[in-house]
Amino acid sequence: MTSTPDPYSLTSHGTVPDLHAETDNPTIGRVNGFFLDETFGVRSDGVFVADRELAKRIDADVPGYRWCVLAQQRFLYDVIAFAAEKRGISQFVVLRAPLPLGPERKTPYTQAKAYVGAPSMVLVARENMLFGHQETALAVLKVERAAAVKAAVHEVHRPLHQIHERGGWSLDLTTPVCLTMVADPSHWPGDVSGLMRAYHEELPPGSVIGVSTLGTAPPGSAAAAALDELAGHLALTPEPQLTPRSQAEVESWFDTGWKLEPPGVAPASQWCGPQPADIAGPELPVWCAIATRTAS
Repeated sequence: MTSTPDPYSLTSHGTVPDLHAETDNPTIGRVNGFFLDETFGVRSDGVFVADRELAKRIDADVPGYRWCVLAQQRFLYDVIAFAAEKRGISQFVVLRAPLPLGPERKTPYTQAKAYVGAPSMVLVARENMLFGHQETALAVLKVERAAAVKAAVHEVHRPLHQIHERGGWSLDLTTPVCLTMVADPSHWPGDVSGLMRAYHEELPPGSVIGVSTLGTAPPGSAAAAALDELAGHLALTPEPQLTPRSQAEVESWFDTGWKLEPPGVAPASQWCGPQPADIAGPELPVWCAIATRTAS
């Protein structure tokens, strides 16, 4: 695949894990895939025994993480629906795209098809193996304007400008794009404000961005203890640093020419309700926001 040079590799943080590390260790993408499989009662290709074992240990110690994963998946679908229904957008870039779900290999492209007859979609994978599974899932659909790209969140230019071999297409950056950054800030220790400025420069006015991240919790609270437990478990993956973000920090990300849509930076429960009563332990804080790129 060919692409234009990348002027926006903002920092060395957040590099794509290498294949050797992914083979020898559980990964965040595959662990999250396990939780989604459990929720929807399916079994996806690509979840290893090590991923299941780590997921089960997390579920025993931090049961709220299972709901955190599902809530952010639902928020991802809400962003796609908002962009398509409210803004008429038909181009989508999904950063940290999830593992294709179940034997039917459902992806965010499946969700977009519910609103747009022929969406253009780029699924961006941080992990090599997720990238392979996303490529396979899209190939089965035999659609021209859907592609997988392997990149980290800080590699802003590549997913937006890459020319894709199937059909020789790329995104039309003269018309609005919906970009989702769901869960990525939790696992990337870099400056998200810099990312938001870079995306503001690259995306045309009217574009929509959806962002979610784990939040901070008051010191000494049950939620803070749960976040510490979760950080200990995720330290076993190739992305060992967990970075919860405060509401004030998340709000500051949108000071770079983004107009927050109601209800602003709000808990995940604003979109999908509170954590179900049958999940023991504290609900993990998750901030979600949808914003539109202004002309300024």
